[in-house]
Amino acid sequence: MEVYVSVMRVDAALTVKEETDLKGRLSAARQEKIDRLRYAADRRLSLGAGLLLDQGLKRFGLRERTEAFATVENGKPCLLHHPEIQFNLSHSGSMVMAAFSSCPVGCDVEKKQKARMDVAKRFFAPAEQRTLLAARTEEERDILFSRLWTLKESYLKVGGQGMAMALGSFAITLGGQPVLDGTKESQYCFREFSLPGYCASVCVQRREAGKGETFFFSFQNLEDMV
Repeated sequence: MEVYVSVMRVDAALTVKEETDLKGRLSAARQEKIDRLRYAADRRLSLGAGLLLDQGLKRFGLRERTEAFATVENGKPCLLHHPEIQFNLSHSGSMVMAAFSSCPVGCDVEKKQKARMDVAKRFFAPAEQRTLLAARTEEERDILFSRLWTLKESYLKVGGQGMAMALGSFAITLGGQPVLDGTKESQYCFREFSLPGYCASVCVQRREAGKGETFFFSFQNLEDMV
């Protein structure tokens, strides 16, 4: 199974013409969504998400501006006429992330943050809390906290559960390869991607246990699209 992951940095300022030209590549619905946003930073995030979605769909001979989108029962966006193509989007700070696969997929990108044990006690499983407490330095604990947060979010987004599923109801074990604890371990595959100042994770739900995944990763800047 192939999984395509793209990340775009969107903090470069665009001229009005450049922003208009890039928006013109996207659907009217996406353009309206961008224009409703008050702040330039938010407009760039939405624009970047639309462009990554369009770029990813081109691999399958599709375009964002011509496809019909819907949501599954739990609210996760999907392609109305191409259920064989799964995708997910995420953004944080000045980064936008997109993931595509033939299987259910979730992704999450987050700015690295300070570890907060009060938050961990509320949202993390006991085993994950112990992982944080075992950190040798404060810096290591901060990194572990951010990694666990993005990994858990990516898992929730596979099925679109969001906060409907308690973050503390499942645990992820870190290591050379993060794994989901419990009987469902073989059903899910995680990958992490290193970005300056950010943590990024992808989770894929396997249709068949034991099947391997090949990940393709790309990074670009918003201005590269002009």
